[in-house]
Amino acid sequence: MESVQIKGIEALEVSEKKEFEVMLSKHVEKIKRMLNNDFFLKIAIKVYSRDKENKLKRKKFSIDAELTGEIPRIFASAEEWDMNKSVHSAFQKLEHEIEHKFHVSDK
Repeated sequence: MESVQIKGIEALEVSEKKEFEVMLSKHVEKIKRMLNNDFFLKIAIKVYSRDKENKLKRKKFSIDAELTGEIPRIFASAEEWDMNKSVHSAFQKLEHEIEHKFHVSDK
């Protein structure tokens, strides 16, 4: 049974939430195929902005992911100015660590 816990999603805007959920579902499916085990995924989202009132300023997104369960604990994190890049980068690092520890491509 796979479960996902997301912390800090309320910091995202409505359109960003929808994009995040689509990307999350794609990456979780990929991790399911790689592991073939039950896992628990914790994701922490942080949004940094210099000016809280002005929505036109750039925001920096920080994504921290932790994968636990029947496997050893795996961490990954990424920071980018684009939310899509930060999510993709964090999950790419997570998938790389899974490959490194379990050699799933050899199976």
